[in-house]
Amino acid sequence: MSDPTFQSVQDAYWNAADARHFHWTTTDPGFAPVETALLAGPLAALDFPCLEVGCGEGTNLARLATRGRTVGVDRHPAKVGFAARAVPAAAVAAADATRLPFPDASFRGVLVRDLLHHLEHPERAMAEVARVLAPGGQLVVMEPNGANPLIALQARLVPAEAGARRFRPGAVVDTLRGLPFAPPDVHMAQGFPLRRLVLHPRFGMPALGRLAPVARLLGALERAAEAATPRPRWSYVIVRATRLGA
Repeated sequence: MSDPTFQSVQDAYWNAADARHFHWTTTDPGFAPVETALLAGPLAALDFPCLEVGCGEGTNLARLATRGRTVGVDRHPAKVGFAARAVPAAAVAAADATRLPFPDASFRGVLVRDLLHHLEHPERAMAEVARVLAPGGQLVVMEPNGANPLIALQARLVPAEAGARRFRPGAVVDTLRGLPFAPPDVHMAQGFPLRRLVLHPRFGMPALGRLAPVARLLGALERAAEAATPRPRWSYVIVRATRLGA
């Protein structure tokens, strides 16, 4: 059974394209390097052609499309339209993550970032990922860790993010249970993402990150907080898995 309230909360929050967020993560000199550092390892693991499920405005597509043939899908047409204009090198389509419009084994790499905790049945989306990923292909899943204090705070303040509270490393791995993947590698990243909060284009002051002394101070505070945060409570869960099959 589906919960119409759950989906209506998600659609109301994500239905519009967020141009500020896209530019903040791709071109803002105060924050884009932080995003690039987070994504460098996970994106390097992906082969092409590559699919991103839940591409939003194209933040990740902008980086993937410089390396190979890239396709993005998102449930919300306004975000897909923005991504088509912002990242013309990528192909994009409006589609539900649980009903991907591609033949079996269409891709050598699949990225799923910040999506599963927004789905009522994330295991259905992962079954579709397994279907469209070719044997030997690489899957990368990135999800916020509900055990992190900043992630937990966001999940309480933003109704559309409430699902993040139940996501821990084990919960992300559980979405692959019973699917044809080799045992996944699990990594944690960004111990205490202070800059994501302080410099956020909607909730913070992104201009602070463009001031060199402030940027250095925020980076130092972030590193100190990360050193004091146990790794199981770091903010991002990154799961990598290889699709099995002949």
